[in-house]
Amino acid sequence: MAEQNSSSASLLLSALTGAAVGAAGLTWWLLSRAERRQALGDQFKRLGLNGVQENGSSQASPENLEQKVNRLNLAIEDVRRQLESMAPESSN
Repeated sequence: MAEQNSSSASLLLSALTGAAVGAAGLTWWLLSRAERRQALGDQFKRLGLNGVQENGSSQASPENLEQKVNRLNLAIEDVRRQLESMAPESSN
């Protein structure tokens, strides 16, 4: 009987330890996802691509979309120029 109690206690301890480790892992994963989502949201806000207009609607007018596309194209062009300036020039 004492062996069964010891086995039950070990099983219970193992289950509780597993639950604690699992909860800690889930907490870490959720926090990392939240930080990642916040960082992406900050990048979208810097580009003006947050998707929600000042009046609270999620629908953007064609003019706003055109402005956002133009800003995005300018940002892409800027990055392209930066990458080209970083590339080593060939000496042919």
